[in-house]
Amino acid sequence: MILRLLTQNVEPEFRYTGGGLPKGGVMIVALVLLYFLPSMLSFAGGKRRKWKIVAVNVLAGWTIIGWIIAMIMNWAYEAPEADAGITETR
Repeated sequence: MILRLLTQNVEPEFRYTGGGLPKGGVMIVALVLLYFLPSMLSFAGGKRRKWKIVAVNVLAGWTIIGWIIAMIMNWAYEAPEADAGITETR
């Protein structure tokens, strides 16, 4: 009975009402940007195989290994095109 009287009209001093940034939404946006990072880097870098990187990223990126493969494809060396900037002088 005493415990019931003590806890009956207790109002908490601080009640969270929300506000500020919606942390769940910010986290989802950050994770989506991180997921598509190899694709974004391939487009920003003007890679020739950017659509292959996007395909690997979208189809297998949900596995950690697929995401790493897409990132390695992005960083891998690309030989210059055969006729890019080559002028023949005789």
